[in-house]
Amino acid sequence: MKPHTGTVTQEELSRRFDIPLTPLNNCFKSVFGASIGKYLLEYRMNQAAVFLRTERGMSVAEIAGRVVCDSPSKFAAAFRRKMGMAPMDYRYALVLRKWIQLARSC
Repeated sequence: MKPHTGTVTQEELSRRFDIPLTPLNNCFKSVFGASIGKYLLEYRMNQAAVFLRTERGMSVAEIAGRVVCDSPSKFAAAFRRKMGMAPMDYRYALVLRKWIQLARSC
């Protein structure tokens, strides 16, 4: 299942599917192992990691917008909590790792 990447609230999902909020949350958690909010946050941070790896020309602010974060600073804080480092550090670590692998292969 690929989650919706736009801004959506649990209340909107409850109304859209005509399921009370508590049963919706319980059902979602039993299927996916996480609350709706945590699942969406994890999905968005994983998408951000893909962008950081593959879209070198894209700024952190642009990536924040693509993964629907309110601001680049909120995005950076959420990314740091999930990945253990700031978005730019993550990007630089990947580049450094590639350089090291290249140097070892020579």
